[in-house]
Amino acid sequence: MTSTPLAHGDLLDEVVITTEVDVDALTEVYHRVHADDLHLLDHSTPPASDRIRWTVEADGFEGSLGYVAGELVGAVLGCPLPPETLWWRDLTSVTDTALTTEWPNRTFAVCEAFVLPEFRRHRLGVRMMTDLLDRRGEERVTLAVTETNTRVWHALQRLRFQHVGDLVPFPGWRSHRMLVRSLPLSASR
Repeated sequence: MTSTPLAHGDLLDEVVITTEVDVDALTEVYHRVHADDLHLLDHSTPPASDRIRWTVEADGFEGSLGYVAGELVGAVLGCPLPPETLWWRDLTSVTDTALTTEWPNRTFAVCEAFVLPEFRRHRLGVRMMTDLLDRRGEERVTLAVTETNTRVWHALQRLRFQHVGDLVPFPGWRSHRMLVRSLPLSASR
């Protein structure tokens, strides 16, 4: 576990990189972040607690937890994709089949990323993402973001993520943009 403190005004922010997390605490923060959208299938089926648990139990899991004044306010959680992954299934508009081919240490998948709204102006999400991904040994990172989440979409474009296609991660979910970029994240920002 590594910890990096950051000062923002009167608050002390801290980013902790870890392989051990409290699924219940993360689920509680997730529910607070998405309180207005919990009625959508994207946030309820499968339940956030199950999705977080699946990520935490995956081989190679690592997370970046954000704290402000000692309070957990966000997280970036992911794991390496195995060669037999279903991550790319149903991806539309793929012209290069090599994009979806996996081998050990090729791709780290960010499965969950969220920050409480009242702490988004601290750039804590970018810090959590950068601190986590800059220590990873994979060639690239991937994540999916719903098409309607323009705030996150624009932030990821500033971090030079490339849109490689669209997919519906689970039945009944809204369409998501699949994004990829090379690692380390801080290179060529």
